[in-house]
Amino acid sequence: MSSGSIGSHRAFMGLCVTTCVCLSLVLFVGWRWYFDSLASRKTLIEMAQKAETRARELEKMGLLVDAAQPGEERVPPDSSQAGRGLTHQSESAIKTPANSSDSPHPAASDIKEMPLQENGDDVTQAAALLETFWKTENWKDRLPMVIDADRVAGLMKDFYEIQGGQDPLPGGMLSKARYIIDGHEILYFSYTSNRPTNTLEVALRRGPQGKFLIDWESLVGYGEMSFQDFREKRPTKPVMLRAYVRQFEYFNFEFSDSSKFICVKLSSESAENSIYAYCERSSPLGRWLETELAGTGPTDLKGYTVSVSFPPNAQSNQCVQLHKVMASRWLILP
Repeated sequence: MSSGSIGSHRAFMGLCVTTCVCLSLVLFVGWRWYFDSLASRKTLIEMAQKAETRARELEKMGLLVDAAQPGEERVPPDSSQAGRGLTHQSESAIKTPANSSDSPHPAASDIKEMPLQENGDDVTQAAALLETFWKTENWKDRLPMVIDADRVAGLMKDFYEIQGGQDPLPGGMLSKARYIIDGHEILYFSYTSNRPTNTLEVALRRGPQGKFLIDWESLVGYGEMSFQDFREKRPTKPVMLRAYVRQFEYFNFEFSDSSKFICVKLSSESAENSIYAYCERSSPLGRWLETELAGTGPTDLKGYTVSVSFPPNAQSNQCVQLHKVMASRWLILP
């Protein structure tokens, strides 16, 4: 073989080696980018799924329509016995929304999700308070743990001793969050539960001494009457109830005209009792409900505070008039 052929061969081999090295680097970088992209995509999907789950939990609380971001402001719609017990209670003991007006549905709230320090003093104190609350059986011994104790004491007596109400049972911890709602700092603890939504949300507000205390009314879903008593007594004057709400298709008795009325199903906090509430579709409340409850089903329930009554000479114990949605959540702030 001539020296020229040897030189050409070496040049060719060098080119091949260089090309192979370059291709190997390209393949290495390409595969690494591909797998990194897959990992990033998987992470984004997991984050999106968590955000969607969180959004659904918050929507059930009447807080947010879509997933919240820390520090980001949201402006969704605002979201417990005449009868056996409250005849002996002062009407001022029943808390009404600060922005209540003649409107049949709630106004929008100013809501901000704030950073939460899991091991911060506030969160640690609140968690310890809840543990003590669950273990304390006598409602009188619980008074120091709840917000507005002087006002709420009569409601607790009515709920536990007259209505025969019982506390919800918390399961495992799901999440914790901190909000500023209409200027009020709120801690939210979410647990698994046997409630219709499968979750139990506990709101805590700052008390006079700066410590977080439990908003007992929203915790137990307090109403002026129990659902059972409400159905038995059929009051024709408006009664405030806290209920799980969803749009429904049941038209009967005084409310048989589906073209005139919109129907919503109201379920008690334990889902043991339910009633059907109606208002005219063309009314401001009817139009608001159709928008707010669009798509709600057996599991997509919302917690509302409502004002309802039976029509005079009611034909049944399950079809009532819906006068007002006082809040699109169970938590009512001063």
